[in-house]
Amino acid sequence: MISEDLREYIAQAEAMGQLQRISGAHWDLEIGALTELLVGKKALLFDRIPGYPEQHRVLSNPIHTWPLVKAAAGVPDSIQSRLESARYLKDQLKQFQPLPAEEVASGPILENVQQGEAIDAWSFPTPRWHELDGGRFIGTGVNVVTRDPDDGWINLGIYRVQVHEKDLVSCFMSPGRHGLIHCMKYWERGQNAPVALVCGAEPSLFLAASNMLPTGTSEYGFAGWLRGQPVKVVRAPATGLPVPAGAELVIEGEIPPPWVEKRWDGPFGEWRGYYDFDHPTPRPDVPVVHVKSILYRNDPILLGAPPLKPPYDYYWYNLMHSAFLWNDLESALGVPEVRGVWLLESGGNHLIAVVSIKQRYGGHAMHAAMAVNASRTGAYHNRYTIIVDDDIDPTDMGEVLWAVATRCDPKEQTTILPDTWFAPGDNLLGPEQRAARDFTHSRMILNACRPYYWKDKFPPVNRIGAELKAQIEEKWKDVLAAASGQATEAQAVAPVPRPRA
Repeated sequence: MISEDLREYIAQAEAMGQLQRISGAHWDLEIGALTELLVGKKALLFDRIPGYPEQHRVLSNPIHTWPLVKAAAGVPDSIQSRLESARYLKDQLKQFQPLPAEEVASGPILENVQQGEAIDAWSFPTPRWHELDGGRFIGTGVNVVTRDPDDGWINLGIYRVQVHEKDLVSCFMSPGRHGLIHCMKYWERGQNAPVALVCGAEPSLFLAASNMLPTGTSEYGFAGWLRGQPVKVVRAPATGLPVPAGAELVIEGEIPPPWVEKRWDGPFGEWRGYYDFDHPTPRPDVPVVHVKSILYRNDPILLGAPPLKPPYDYYWYNLMHSAFLWNDLESALGVPEVRGVWLLESGGNHLIAVVSIKQRYGGHAMHAAMAVNASRTGAYHNRYTIIVDDDIDPTDMGEVLWAVATRCDPKEQTTILPDTWFAPGDNLLGPEQRAARDFTHSRMILNACRPYYWKDKFPPVNRIGAELKAQIEEKWKDVLAAASGQATEAQAVAPVPRPRA
């Protein structure tokens, strides 16, 4: 799916039957509740939000259905399964060449500009997404644009943004993320860090910013490659940062060092399925953004992608992160015979990584597991790495747990790694560890493969063989079709459209 802006994307989603319009939902909890109740069903476009102009809108669940995820990621219609979709993207990533952004003189984002006393971040229908949230978060489906002061590298990250005053917002960036590293470089120079918060861009940028791209690679270049055409950008007037010319809403400003100024942020319902630590106390040390200008289109559309409690299917993170991790294992880290990679939905988008391999040598499973935790995608937030044999589908949680239950000896085939990279939002961090600003945690490797040195003597699986399965399916196809509610070609009177997987 190639779309110039969010409006074209919405039109395409509606043409696919993947959009639902909802009028009259309130910004206080109703939009958030409907977003949660309808996740995985359709993208939701809210209008006529009480207290705001009729055409100030909010789009939520933008790429939360399987057809929309595939379309946004460029996966062909002929590929249906999650595993094969990840395999396709993994293979495409091997040819990745950034397609730099194209700077243009003007664009729709400059139709309206708030500056000086006219700045009012409350003038947009920002939802309070979850019942126990401590405020209204304008940045959930956001691209936070920063520049490296050393070499000019432009980064786009997804970090949460809360509105505090009409000209003041907070922006929480987890330690180790590129945007925060950029800010730290400015602060070390005694300068405020310039930032642009893009709160309504075409979703390929959101897909790009959600991944752990290598240091020095701009998400604009990745989104251009993913779309097959460059992202058009204009220079934001107050910071000079490049922002999408067709964006709906951009807040630009400066971030002073947090030891100079900071705000309480949240609480907020996060992607792990919990509210922030020490709830109901807000996060105490989040950098603020002094707003210098707000740019927006006529009748702007705020893009919302609030975190929700796992598991829920067709989350774009799982597909993209799985493809990135798979490519890392094969291309950068040299793990042979990787047959599948998936981030299980129960672990949100990071916590449980499953890798399927065809074992070729002693230690192969541990090689794969250590490579997962050495990659940038697997190093961040991962809590469990599960390695399974090639007869296990890593996207099938039932099969994965069966392999763990029957092939993983807890004493002999599990390994604990201490002091690994996590983030302040870890719900398992205790008060003392948080007070020390120690945001590391341990993680576990589960080798759920047959023991390599006697795998040929491992009991065979009680499953119909491929040859017998083919024979039975051919001989008894009418019975099987009737039992599964499907008509055979001979039984079919007229073609019936079938839902996409």
